[in-house]
Amino acid sequence: MAFSTAPYRRAFKLYTWKPLKDMRAANGDRKLLIPLVKEWKVDKYAELQSVQVAASFCGGAVLASLPWSRSNDATWFADALLFSSLICSIFAIITSIQTKSMLDDLPSCEQLDGSLPEIEVLRMRRTILRYKHTPGIKHSIMLFIWQFPSMTMAYAWCTFIAGLTVYVCSPFIQKLPWQDRHRIAVAYLAFGVVGLITYIFTTVFVFVGEKDYERSVANSRASTIKSNSASTINKRIVNTNDVETGLASSDAGNHTQEKGDTISAVAEGADPIQAARARFVVGFEQSGIPRRNIEKSRRPLLY
Repeated sequence: MAFSTAPYRRAFKLYTWKPLKDMRAANGDRKLLIPLVKEWKVDKYAELQSVQVAASFCGGAVLASLPWSRSNDATWFADALLFSSLICSIFAIITSIQTKSMLDDLPSCEQLDGSLPEIEVLRMRRTILRYKHTPGIKHSIMLFIWQFPSMTMAYAWCTFIAGLTVYVCSPFIQKLPWQDRHRIAVAYLAFGVVGLITYIFTTVFVFVGEKDYERSVANSRASTIKSNSASTINKRIVNTNDVETGLASSDAGNHTQEKGDTISAVAEGADPIQAARARFVVGFEQSGIPRRNIEKSRRPLLY
């Protein structure tokens, strides 16, 4: 599959393979399925419009190139490739129109919300995936149909470039005597090789960028889960500390009250001077003044 979808790999992955994979993973859950279908329908429409434009340009280029290939010096293989490109362009346009018709049968974007009836959700899922319980042959056929317009458009351009290359290089293929057509072929091949190398490097960079993006999304998801777990643990620790602080404050208050009651009880049976001194000391302890200051304040009271 990787080799056959190489000319249109990104479109196949973004607009067919990954969306249908996510819809299968939703497993009929309407809360997951409806947003996926809504987003996929918009993207698929945009893809099909691009396919129609690109296939129309390719068909026009093929029709303009056919008179060149009809010359006596051209090889039959060039004609075969150009006609193959033309038929691929035609089928790309036709099947994109049919695919749009299937999309039109789905609920509109305004209807794709939580109020969509369950029977419409089931019909929508059956139209897109073509299976009830487990994916089978019908689902594979439907997957092929959804990607067919992009496939034929990509093959149309590939066969057109191949046919044009065979036609231009026919003097080398037929081993004709050196002439101006050989020089034209050399210039064509020089620019073509530069373009091909650039395209290959671009494809590699796109592939690497996709992998980096997937890793970034996975790391972001993992860090989000980790931060949420840490936040939950911190909240539990804070609540535990608050409870412990409240208990400690309650114990300290009870201890102070008990100490004051004890001193008051002692003071009642002692002489008035000692009772006054005891009340003074308890008052300073409750106000937070250090004990050494209290000791200093006792000396004047002794005189």
